[in-house]
Amino acid sequence: MATVRTGNESPQPPLTQTLYNIRYCYTMKSASGMPAALPAITSRPIMKITPQKTSCAYGEEGVFRGTFRFDNQVLADYTWPLCEIRGTQPGPRLCVSAGVHVNEVSSIEASIRLQRLFEPEKMRGSVSIIPVINQPAVHKYSEYVCPVDGKNINHTFPGRTDGTFSEVLCDAVLNEWVKGADCYIDMHGGDLKEKVSWFTIFQRTGDGEFDAAARNIAMCFNSEIVLALGPEYMKKPGRPPTACALRKQVAIMTEAGSNGLLSEDDISFHVEGVLNVARLLGIIDSQPTSATNGRSLCDSYIWVECPSDGDFHTEVESGSIVRQGQRLGSMRDIFGEVLDEVFAPATGFVLWRITHPSIRKGDALLTIVEEAHAE
Repeated sequence: MATVRTGNESPQPPLTQTLYNIRYCYTMKSASGMPAALPAITSRPIMKITPQKTSCAYGEEGVFRGTFRFDNQVLADYTWPLCEIRGTQPGPRLCVSAGVHVNEVSSIEASIRLQRLFEPEKMRGSVSIIPVINQPAVHKYSEYVCPVDGKNINHTFPGRTDGTFSEVLCDAVLNEWVKGADCYIDMHGGDLKEKVSWFTIFQRTGDGEFDAAARNIAMCFNSEIVLALGPEYMKKPGRPPTACALRKQVAIMTEAGSNGLLSEDDISFHVEGVLNVARLLGIIDSQPTSATNGRSLCDSYIWVECPSDGDFHTEVESGSIVRQGQRLGSMRDIFGEVLDEVFAPATGFVLWRITHPSIRKGDALLTIVEEAHAE
């Protein structure tokens, strides 16, 4: 291991690369829970730590845990937890997040377990994990949105530096944390009143080499459905895979879970998928686990809206195949009278559905994705 410096020694050679602008508020902890020694300054820094004013050097092995603040003052009232595991050898950088929606607990639990499944002495490069992105929503249980500005962070990427809280947060995540990463995985897991199939999302750009790489990453998960967003999605704000694709950076989004409940199967979906990505990238040297689901490749994404206020009685489940014109369920009033029937607008798979029956007119009941045509 390289010599550890505390910052009191003679000045080091000039730094040759820009520091990532992440500042730690507390002393970092080692894997054992004891205060971790600060790695030496070298020519490959990856983050700035305060109050020691010392830089962590890429390639210094170890497990570091702490909380940090993003640089933009709009975010100054909050800190974010981060665990970074660095291998003994240089290699790819993988960023993993959860908690964009704080009730999607299977993904949050997976991010916690993953912190202890990477061993620095047996890996190359680094894995950086933020378990909860939507810090203002912690213990508020807000569905989908950030309580500061009421926006859905998941539909706000790439964000902007001079925007609302969610917009600034999206920009900071991409430009202060994910910047330079070889891959970014944003994990989700079924909010309080929804049930999702096991699926992953990647963004197509029209660049064959980039699209193949993104697809290979998405296929690392044991998904029922792999959704390949078309290039037209890149023209508007959206999810991390879309925002990252604009800068030719691979990112995927994953979903597994339901109703804000912890499920070992859903947690394992995320954990094994991330480990498989790490294997594919060469961060860890072991064989990937085999997929047991079909991982059907789909491309279009169709929202089915509620036709009237009432209770939706579904006749289909997430992951199931439906045919165009098939009845999906019915809307009933408080006396049990049928108000409307809901029919499938297309043939495809049910990606997710709302589980609470009481739904307002115009709100989404479920989504259907169509299988991609062979090119």
